[in-house]
Amino acid sequence: MASPSAKRTTNRLPRPAYWFTQLIGWGSYVGIFLVWNYLGEEPAPGLERLMLLVFITGMGVSHLFRALIVRQGWLEQPLGFVLPRISLAALLIGALAFLFQSILHDLLIPEFEPMLALPIAELMVRVVNWTVLLFIWALAYFAYAWFMRNRREEIRILRLETANRENQLGNLRAQMNPHFMFNALNGIRALIDENPEQAKRSITQLSAILRNAMASVKRKVVPLGEEIDIVKAYLALEAMRYEERLRTRFELDPGLERVPVPPMMLQTLVENAVRHGVAKLTEGGELIISAQRGSEGLVLTVRNSGTYEPNVNGSARRSDRSGLGLRNTRKRLEMIYGNKAHIEISNKDGMVVTEVVLPLEQEP
Repeated sequence: MASPSAKRTTNRLPRPAYWFTQLIGWGSYVGIFLVWNYLGEEPAPGLERLMLLVFITGMGVSHLFRALIVRQGWLEQPLGFVLPRISLAALLIGALAFLFQSILHDLLIPEFEPMLALPIAELMVRVVNWTVLLFIWALAYFAYAWFMRNRREEIRILRLETANRENQLGNLRAQMNPHFMFNALNGIRALIDENPEQAKRSITQLSAILRNAMASVKRKVVPLGEEIDIVKAYLALEAMRYEERLRTRFELDPGLERVPVPPMMLQTLVENAVRHGVAKLTEGGELIISAQRGSEGLVLTVRNSGTYEPNVNGSARRSDRSGLGLRNTRKRLEMIYGNKAHIEISNKDGMVVTEVVLPLEQEP
């Protein structure tokens, strides 16, 4: 069964570069044969029509070969799997090419001896010639396809690295904004006299958040356990500000600590929930962070008291207006996992529910 990427390739029409290469390749093959004949003895009558027939046949059967390769998803398979199959396909399509050429040759070029009347050995040689030509063509096509796929992958990785760094730098700036730093330091200062030990722990937590924000700029993924630790440090600092108004709870399935997740993603969603959910409620509210194994993979859920309103001035009220919220999270998930991950936000049982599904087994 062809892979999803192979199915996408099947639906894509050949690009102009493909047809240009086809014209150049088969044109060069026929041109060299003509030049070779013209440089030797006087060419036989009808040679130009014969070469035109070879050109048309080559274009047609090689395009048929390409359609077979794409339809079977061979471009996505390893070389050891593909080689015997393209060899057999080259033989079958080579025989078809010879039959097609022979019929048209005998009908349209009567100056030459009928090809279908040739001895069996000569017929086999012609079939082998077409088979070798098509096999070489297929190898060239595979080399081009693999080159372009690697090039696209390099571009995707570069874009991912750029997006990650921009997003992480944005998170760093957001966490170092004056309000956050002012509130955190004010809370720590108030604790110095009342509870020096708690003040020390708070400074450590603040340092951990800032250190992680700077260190994760260069990382594509981090273990979920590390991300949870940063979230706990962040909530501990916010607890100094909101006190009993912020009630948090973690629901984590065991054995998920090493599952890779995008850095700062969960922390961004939690910060979003606090700033645009719990903080706006006079009586405060609950914040529940859960990580579970689901049928589609790892399910990360952030629930908070409040209401999600998706159509306020064209954007979601819960979204982080600094650009580090849901829109950027969706973009990062798409760049890292393609269509294997998604994020949804909704209202359920009086709470705002943000759910992120990531592939559990495949590391990006």
